[in-house]
Formats: sequence, structure tokens, C-alpha cells
Amino acid sequence: MIGTITAMVAVTAVAAPASAAVAPAAPYTALTVDGNPYSWWHQGSRVFDQAGGAAFTVTPGAGDQLDFRADQAGDAWTFRMSPPSGETWAVGTTYELTGVESAEGFAFIDVAHNGATCAETPGYLSVSEATRDAGTDRLTSFAAFYVISCGSSRHDLFGEIRWNSTVGYVAAGTDTMSHNFGDRTVGGPAASRTITVRSMGSDPVEYGTAEIHDTSAPYSITADTCSGTTRAAGETCTVTVSVQPTKLGGAWTSLRLPDNTVVGERLVQLGVNGVDPRTVTVSPASLAFGDQYIAETGGTQSVTVTGTGDTPITFGAATIGGTDAASFGVKADTCKGATLAKNQTCRVDVVAKAAGGGARSATLQLPNDSLTNPRTVPLTLNGVVGARGTYYPLTPVRIMDTRTGNGAPKAKLGPNGTVNLQVTGRGGVPSTGVGAVVLNVTVAEPTASSYLTVYPAGQAKPTASSLNFGKGWIRSNSVTVAVGAGGKVAITNYAGSTHAIVDVVGYYASDNTPIISGVGVGGQLQPVVPRRLFDSRSDWGSKLPAGNQVRLAVNYGPDANWRMRAVVVNITAVSPSASGFLTAWNGEWPEPTTSTVNYGAGTVTPNLAVVPVRHCTDCPWGVDLPTFGVYTHKDTHVIVDIVGFIDDGSLANGLRFDPKTPTRIVDSRIGQGLPTNPGPAVIGTVTAPGSVVADNTRALALNVTAVSPTASTYLKLWPNGITGIDQPDVSNLNAAAGQTVANAAVTLIGPTDRFNVYNHSGTTGVVADVVGTYWLYPGTASGSAGQGVSGDTSRSPYRLGDLPTPDKVRK
Repeated sequence: MIGTITAMVAVTAVAAPASAAVAPAAPYTALTVDGNPYSWWHQGSRVFDQAGGAAFTVTPGAGDQLDFRADQAGDAWTFRMSPPSGETWAVGTTYELTGVESAEGFAFIDVAHNGATCAETPGYLSVSEATRDAGTDRLTSFAAFYVISCGSSRHDLFGEIRWNSTVGYVAAGTDTMSHNFGDRTVGGPAASRTITVRSMGSDPVEYGTAEIHDTSAPYSITADTCSGTTRAAGETCTVTVSVQPTKLGGAWTSLRLPDNTVVGERLVQLGVNGVDPRTVTVSPASLAFGDQYIAETGGTQSVTVTGTGDTPITFGAATIGGTDAASFGVKADTCKGATLAKNQTCRVDVVAKAAGGGARSATLQLPNDSLTNPRTVPLTLNGVVGARGTYYPLTPVRIMDTRTGNGAPKAKLGPNGTVNLQVTGRGGVPSTGVGAVVLNVTVAEPTASSYLTVYPAGQAKPTASSLNFGKGWIRSNSVTVAVGAGGKVAITNYAGSTHAIVDVVGYYASDNTPIISGVGVGGQLQPVVPRRLFDSRSDWGSKLPAGNQVRLAVNYGPDANWRMRAVVVNITAVSPSASGFLTAWNGEWPEPTTSTVNYGAGTVTPNLAVVPVRHCTDCPWGVDLPTFGVYTHKDTHVIVDIVGFIDDGSLANGLRFDPKTPTRIVDSRIGQGLPTNPGPAVIGTVTAPGSVVADNTRALALNVTAVSPTASTYLKLWPNGITGIDQPDVSNLNAAAGQTVANAAVTLIGPTDRFNVYNHSGTTGVVADVVGTYWLYPGTASGSAGQGVSGDTSRSPYRLGDLPTPDKVRK
């Protein structure tokens, strides 16, 4: 039965109803069938009567049962009806219907159309005439109207039944049940359709006022001969509907004309599709970039826009919108300002630049002067962690020594003498994928006061110094330098002649080669509140003896401890008994044949170092804490201050390195960066220029020089404007009166890109060169801690008591 009903639903177009030229005469035998446009069983109005050529077969049965069949032009309807069990039809009574015969309290009805039927309930039948033969007690006339459903939530079928009846009937129909105006241009001329309404029963049809059901739809009644009129059998009237779309897309509603039929109204569905003659196709419809490295410019994809409309369309500049708009960019846009006629094209190139990890989505927006403004293209990518800017610590290896001819000619560097040192592919540094190296640079036997400048090979020598020294000194400094042409760095001596020794201690990745080669992601800098880990003067009251190392442990909590790969420390030799050196490494014997701090007898000599750590099995405090060692060649006091550590690349809010050609940002002697040379206990504030910092810069890698102080002094650096980070209790640089001394330093900068400089004693010139910046990596950034304005950006040991007593170990 379901299949039969479906076939019936397909019949949606109903022929214009036939009607008699004059009203039918009593007695009436007729059937009206009226289905609304929403009915899936029958749509349209039909009248079966003798004037229209209908044939009727009516069989009255016992208990007021009535079988009624109407045939006309190949269309047949059959009604089988009986009153509730034990009752007869009562005139003026309305009965609820059921599809079960002899049901108590319900009248029975079964309706078939061309042999197909369905469940006719809920519904009702209202009887207006019922006469019977006195001898047989069977019906001789019958009049009623019916309202039935067919398994739906609405009434699907309405109509009148007459057999030998004196009761007239009202029927009406329209020449269409629906009209689709099709595609119409928004803002274009109106389109109209005149609908004819015909009176089809014995009695006149009385019409109310025609109206559009949805007043917000773009339809109007522009002509109407039906509203408020009465039309006799066979008479017609018309209603003209006009439409003028105001927006794109489909708009459906109904024309409603009230009447006095059983249905109570004529309904005609109306539809239109608003279109724009300025149309284009965009191919492809979406761009999926797949995996993309976070914070790096990734792949590029293009969309092609083709004009398809009869009217040209003009485009503005393409933009990226949506929650993750920062993860994409417009690389090229030939659509900007272009006007496309039919079949003309333009192109927009979109580049991926993942701003964070995981799934990222945004929308390419193509503004234009059409009604579809902007046209949009969905964009997606998956941000994955890359290696660029991460640090890879190495066991220190000597890669240059002019005293022996290692890595350079066996000769001193003379005035303005330069050596181009190969650093990639040596000492554990890979041949490719290296952006910068961390070197410990030492001078020996200089014939004059001078300085070395270390910079990328192939570039002009910058106005900067990397290591300042006096005649006869042996001095070292940590130098972080970008790798230049051919994987080399240039080392230039200013004056006199000097030997130069270079040890490589680590490198920074320039791209994702370490991941591709299987090395994996390196470490990120975790700046900490500077603090003193060890001072032999106060912790022991005695010097570290020659040939011994002091083993030190740090504690930043279990999560950080087990992810720590190296510490960033400032190591100072104080009052050595003789000229010698300190070597910092992970503490596992044997110590490397390199130096970290080279000192002279009786001096105070600092150097910044990035020192690998280990969890040692022979330490008295066990393996829970990361440790490292500092070995001394001669008896000396040793001070170790921690300023940061290198993680394994996974801790929150880690910083990555961007190398730069050394750039001078402070020279107090000429008022650059600081207005004057700072005096005793003076704090100066330096603003890092926009040429060296970006929005995501959080720290600077510097080479800081004290120039000819009038008294022995030290300098301190710390960020300006970060809550919880005040002037530290440790120093970055120590200098004796009259000396010019440089030391590497790492300092956070505040939210306005500023840091503080403190001079302890006398008056000194201060010079600072930026060798690189540390930037917040979006792949591990989190919340306010990633903004560089909270004390949470720097870690602190839990408590002083958490640090074990330094362990003295003899070689």
C-alpha cells in the first residue's frame, strides 16, 4: 500500500475542472474532492456530477451502510461509510471517524482512489440529510461533508457527498495549486501570474479577502476580482500575484483566498529563487593544507575565480577571517580591483603559517559588489611542532686554535686580520639546518689592547665587539653567532696580534632538518629569576682546589627537572692563585679538553655558559635532580649564577632563538640607548629598538661591555615592567678599574621592550650588542604566561633548601 500511495503523491498537476454552464438541479448526486497543496495524497479540486458526465454507483446496505462510487473521465473514487455500531445516521450530527468497522462511538469510512487507499483517520463526517425507505429501512438519500487524513498530522482530503439529496453544495477550484516563478534577478523587474478561480458546485461561492500568507515574502497582489464577491456555478474570477525578490535564494509562501467551501479557503503555493547576474565560480571550493610547522611559513595553495554571470563583478582585496585567521595569509591577489566578465579569471594565493598546534581553520574572504559578499573559501591546517630556533647542546669541542693550526692557519690574527672559520660539519654541528652556533672564544698572548668581532661569514663586519681584552690577557667569552656563507663565521681582530681559540658548545636549528634527519626537536630557553647557585667564598669559605670539580644540582620541580637538557649560567672565577681556566660540562669524567672561563692570577673573570646537565648515579643526592660540574685548573673561588635552562622543547612558554648579525643598541659614551655613562648605584633603562624586536620577542641575547670604569664594578641586567622580577642579587659582568671587559648576557624584556642596567661603583661606559632574540613559541605558549608581562614567565627554585650542598669531587 505504501508503494501505491507514493504513486498517487506524484500526481501534482490537476487539470482545470470541468463545470456545468448552469448550476446542477436537485435532487443532487455529486462528489467533491478537495486536497490542499500540502497533501501528499491528493492535490487539487474535483467535482463529480451528472452535468459533468460523471457516473455513480450507490448501494445502500443494512445498518445505514452506504457504498458510493463516482467515475468520471477515467478517475474513480469509492467511499464506504457506516454509522457507529448500533446507530443510524442522525441529521445534524458530526461523527469522528475510524478505519475499523462497527467501532463503538466512531463512524466508519474507507476511501479508495483508483483502487488505492490508506488509513483515513483522524477525521470526521457531518451529516446534513439521511432519508430511508419505510419498508426496507435502507437509505434513499444522503448528504454529508467529510474531512479525513491519510496517515499524516494534517487533514489531507475535504469534500461533499450527495445522493438523491435536496441539500446543495459549494465547491471551488483554481487553475493551479502552485506556481514557481523560477530564477528572478534580485532588484530586477517584477514577474506576475494570474490565477483563475472557478465556482464548481450547485450553490454560489462566497469569497473573502485574498492575502499573501507570509507578509515578509517578496510577493504582492496586484489585481483581484475575487475578494468580497459571490460567484454562481461556472463563474470565474482572478487574482494576480507579482513577485520581486529582494535577496538571494528561495522564498516560498501561499496565496490564500477564504471561501465558504468545506476547506474554507483556496491555497496556491508560490515560489521564487532570487539570483544575482554577477556570479562567479571559485575553484577549489576549499583549501586543506594538512600538517604545517607552527610559526613557520608553510605551503601555498591557490583559488581561481571565474566570472559566470551576464553582469561583470568587481572584487576588493582578499582577507583572512575567522578564529584562526593568524594561521593563514594572503600571499598574492590578482583579484584585488579586478572586474570579471563571463569566463574571465583571477587568482588568490594563500600561504599557511600555523599560529598554534592542532586543527586550525579560517576563511578566505573575497569581497565584491555582488549580493554574495564576501565569497568565502574554507581553510584548514594542522599545526605541528617544528625545530626552528631550538637549541642542541654539545659536549664542548675545540674547532679552532691558531696556536696549533686547528681550523685556521698556525699564526696570530694581526690588525684587522680575519679568519673564516668552518663551523658546520665539525665538532658535532650538522652540515645543514644550522642557524647559529654557540662558541666559547678565547684570546691568548695579545700584543695590544683590542677586541674580536665574530659575525656571519660573507657579511660586512658590523660595528660591534664580541670579546674585549687588554695586552697580555688570556680572556674568553661566550659568543652566539649566526652561521654565514658556506657554514662559516668570520672572526676579525681589531688591533695588535693575538691567538684565538674557539670551542663549540651547541647550535640552534635554522629549519626542520633535525626532524627530517631523525635528530628530533631541540630545546627551548626557559628564563628564570636570576639567582646564585654557588659561591665558594660563602658556601665553603675556601677555594675550589686545582684539579677538582664542584658538582651542582638544580631543582625546578619534577616536571622541569626531567625535561632539562642544559643550564644557562654565569660562571665567575674570583682571585685565582695563578693563571688557569674553568671548564663547565655535565660533570662526567673525563672533563672535555676545552675551557669555559680563562682567568689570570688575582682577577675577577666571568663568562656566560650553556652547560649540558645529567642525572648522575654517583651523586650523593641521587638521580632526581639535573646536575653539572665546574672544573678548575688552578685554585680559585668560583661563583655560579643561573639565568635560565634549556628544556626538551615541550615545557610551556619556552623561547626559541632567532640569530641576528651583531647590532649595537647601547653605547652610553655617545648617548645611544643610555643618555650618559651610568654612575655609582645608577639604574638606566634601555628600550630595544623595533629593528631588533618583534611582537613575540621576550628576551635578548646580548654581548655587554663595561668600558674603562673609574672603579672596580659590576653590571646587572633585568627586565623592566615584569611583575615579580626585581633587581637580582647576581651580576652579569665584573670589571676592574680601567678595564674594558665584555660578557655575554641573556635578559628578558618587559611588555614595552625595555630592560634595566645597574652599575655598582664608579662611572663606566656601557656598550650592548644584540646577537639574537628569543621569541615565544606558539606551539607551547599558554595563557597569560605567554604574554611576557607576568612573573610566571620566569621560573624560580622552590626554596633555597631544595638545593643540595655542592659536592666537591677530585679528578
